[in-house]
Order: sequence, then structure tokens, then C-alpha cells
Amino acid sequence: MKLDRVSDRVYANTEGESGGNVGIILLGEGVAAVDAQYPVSGEDFRRSIPAMTGMPVTHLLLTHYHGDHVFGAKAFEGCEIVAHRLLKEKMEENLRTVWAPDKLPNLIEEVRLTRPERVPLYEGLRIVLPTRVFDDRLSLDGIEMRHMGGHTAGSSVVYVAEDRLLFAGDLIFAERFPWAGDPSADPDAWIEAFEALLDMDIEVIVPGHGPLCDKSEIRTQLRWFEAVRDEMGRLIDEGASAEEAAGYDGYPAFYESQWPEWRESSLMHWYQVWKGRR
Repeated sequence: MKLDRVSDRVYANTEGESGGNVGIILLGEGVAAVDAQYPVSGEDFRRSIPAMTGMPVTHLLLTHYHGDHVFGAKAFEGCEIVAHRLLKEKMEENLRTVWAPDKLPNLIEEVRLTRPERVPLYEGLRIVLPTRVFDDRLSLDGIEMRHMGGHTAGSSVVYVAEDRLLFAGDLIFAERFPWAGDPSADPDAWIEAFEALLDMDIEVIVPGHGPLCDKSEIRTQLRWFEAVRDEMGRLIDEGASAEEAAGYDGYPAFYESQWPEWRESSLMHWYQVWKGRR
């Protein structure tokens, strides 16, 4: 896997063809990887790190539990795998249900029907859990993991203060419509996360998907989230149904959704969240 230098301590791959964006951070005597993609691409990622840096991989930092970020974690067994407590709890829950060994063929079949080009990336899928968890923040050799929520309940970012660089996970889908339909996604927490990130000293952002960006991308997305919140709130107060609110064409212009169903399912979920809070 090709890793491009982004700052003094950070390299990243943002091609997106084999899962979510990934990267590495140089530590004192090793390397921390950020996210792990799928089983096959995760192995490729892991092999590329010592070959490029000449240093061992000591840590894997996971930003959230979605498969395109954690299914490759088995390539990092033997490393310390760090994540928020809620991320590990969700993975454990899924291991009892949709990720149980006897259910994995169903998962692969669903991928075959919806994203057939990615089926080869799932070869050898075996779920590997985090070995270390945190609740609010965790510091590691000049790196800080911060819990944010928003995209999922357990979503976190990885901040490299010395380089003024942030791995945002899927809090940021740069230049594209976000997937916001996870059952634990919270649009209000997402807005609060954007506001918190704008207060941080950040020059470069490695998003969960899409090209490298900066705070201008956060501002663009924050404005849209806030506008949708206000307009959907008005629709809810006027008695609109979830289908009507999701299909409403009066929201501000924004990025096109790579998959149209993403937009509908995301807005339907937001409707349920905001209606429940009114």
C-alpha cells in the first residue's frame, strides 16, 4: 500500500479503493497505525509499514467500529489495539449477533449484492477486538485520542498536536455526503464535534473518506448540518412524516451522495433523533 507523507510524523493513504482512509504516526521507537480497512487490504497496509519506515508497528488506533475501518485489525494482532470503550462494546455486541462466525457468510453475501467489487477484500475475515480502551481522552507519545461521538456513539479522533494534524475518522467525509444512518449516529453530537474541532489548532485533516482537507471542510459541513437541523425541525413541528422530511428538496445544496440510499437513510435517522428530542 502506498503511504504519502503528510507531515513530519504522519503518512496516509486516502485513495479509498480498499476501505476507509488509513495512516501511520511515527512514535519514539515504533509506529502507530490509524484504522485498518478490510482483512486483505489490512494485511497489505501492515506489511507496507515496516518496509517503508524500518520500524515495528506497536499500536493500532481505531476511530469507530464500521467494517471498512476495523475488519483489517487481525493483521495487527500482537500490537496494542486502542479504541473508545463504546467501540469495543459495539464490536462485542456484533460478535454475538451479525458478526457471529455463523453469520459472516450472510454479511459477505450482502456485500456481494451491494458492493461486489469489495468481496475479495473480505477473504479471511476474523474479528479482532481492541486490547485497550479509554473513556474521554488517551495520550500516547505526543498523540491524543479524543472521544467525539456523532458518526457513531464510540467515534474518536486522533490528534497529533506537534504536527497540527488530525485523523478525523468518519466524522468527516471530505467533499462527499456523509454516511449518517448508523443507529447510534447523533447529529447534535456531530455538530458539537465540528465546533470542538474548529477550536483546535489543526492545519491538516486526514478524513475517514475523501482527500486531505483543512478546517474549511469542517465549516462547510457544519453549516449544512445546522441548516438541515433547523429546516427539519420546522418540518417536524409542522407534522411532516419521516419520508416527507427525508425527501424534502428545500435543504441547502450539498455534496451528492455516492449512493442515493445513504442520503435517505441518514435523513430518516436524523428525523427520528430530532423528533424524539422535541
